Amino acid sequence: MIDFRYHLVSIIAVFLALAVGLVVGSTALSGKAVEALQGAQHLASNRNTALTHANNNLTNELNADQAFAQAASPYLLRDLLSGQKVVEVLAPGYDPAVAAGVTKALQQADATVTGEVIVNPPFASTDGHDEVQLTQLAQNLSTKAGVTLPAQSSSPVAGQQAAARVLAASLLTAGGSGLSSADSTAILKLFSQNGYVSVGNGASSVSAPASLAVLIAPGGAPPQAGRGVLVALAAALRNAGSGTVMVGGTKSVGANSVIGAEINAGQVSTVDNADTETGQILTVQALRQLLDGKSPGHYGIGPPAAAPSPAPTPSVMPTQTPSPGTSSGGHK
Repeated sequence: MIDFRYHLVSIIAVFLALAVGLVVGSTALSGKAVEALQGAQHLASNRNTALTHANNNLTNELNADQAFAQAASPYLLRDLLSGQKVVEVLAPGYDPAVAAGVTKALQQADATVTGEVIVNPPFASTDGHDEVQLTQLAQNLSTKAGVTLPAQSSSPVAGQQAAARVLAASLLTAGGSGLSSADSTAILKLFSQNGYVSVGNGASSVSAPASLAVLIAPGGAPPQAGRGVLVALAAALRNAGSGTVMVGGTKSVGANSVIGAEINAGQVSTVDNADTETGQILTVQALRQLLDGKSPGHYGIGPPAAAPSPAPTPSVMPTQTPSPGTSSGGHK
């Protein structure tokens, strides 16, 4: 049996150990050790202050750049797409703010937006659940769409690829020989009735076949589902029209993103900062570059993004030449 004296000795030993620890700790942290810690703390504090200052400067610079882009966009975009028709195709999970900004920029460039076609999640699914139905739908509509489908492949998204060709043919024309409005409406109606697409703003169809397309990628951070399907849709839109640009916001790009997959494929132009005024201007300029016969490029903030070179320029207003006998404002 353990008596009271044993407990007393144990308690005394514990407190003695604590006392020794405090003495040793305070001794070890004195002098040079304390000075070293204080110096490190001072350096870290100065570094934090410098980084905060640099971050504030960059934020102010970015805000100024966007304010300039907003003020200059009517002049930078004027007449760049005059007479052109553009359809917007919105991927599942797209950012409405990106779509609204792109629409505004297209209108400033004097383009006609024929409509917004929203791709619903079942169309972009890669689990094989909808592949058979999409394949059958594409085969049934291929003649009406004027599309010759390739032999059925073993790809897990073969149905989506075939359906993308038919859908693109209903939305775009490369040289004014596209589908009639009735055929285009009929194709969109069947895709809509089966839950694969929706037409935005409560419309039942697009207003007319377009020559250009903007494919708005999903919002949200990667990884993003349906990358292979959306890359196939981008290729189908490119082949059906005169130019396609895939765009997304700054937070939705990177590894395992739809735009990243398209950059690797290199089929259409991309803009990865279309949630900013600058990116929306770049979207219009990228379309103009494609109309001018340039190769697809990648624009925005992420590698290998760059600015269009040379940048498309708006039409120049003619200057008036003073008529004979009039003064241009000099002294008489």
